[in-house]
Amino acid sequence: MKNFYLLIFFTCSTFLIGQNAILVPPENIRIAFENRYPNKKPIWNIEYSSKGDDVIFEAKFNETANKTAYARYDKNGKFKAYKSQILFNSLPQKAQLYLKANYGVKSCKSFFAVVNGLNAKSYEAGAIKSSKFYNIIFDQKGEFYKRIQIQ
Repeated sequence: MKNFYLLIFFTCSTFLIGQNAILVPPENIRIAFENRYPNKKPIWNIEYSSKGDDVIFEAKFNETANKTAYARYDKNGKFKAYKSQILFNSLPQKAQLYLKANYGVKSCKSFFAVVNGLNAKSYEAGAIKSSKFYNIIFDQKGEFYKRIQIQ
């Protein structure tokens, strides 16, 4: 019986240690990131599409001491998008007015400037409404584009 408890303990310990594992993307993605953002230390995340055949690798890193940025790559190492944290006042005026009217300033939590692989710029805001978290996306001029429920 003692051996059984010992086996269970070691099995559980192994699972707990595995929870702190660091994701290391394939070499082609790491090289693409390092060429674009030298001297940045990313924390990698992986996202799978609903189809299961498309994989996106996302690198989170500090652009400056108090500014977070994200770089996204596909499984072939092709750059997909760059997201940089901004202040509410840096959003286009139309986007600010939309957020104030529909969500209130206090419910808006994060703001990003986004540049996709084709150099098209857009903006993204994270907001809470009715206990649900949304990403609200605006085009380059600040026009509302779409809302995506996250939680």
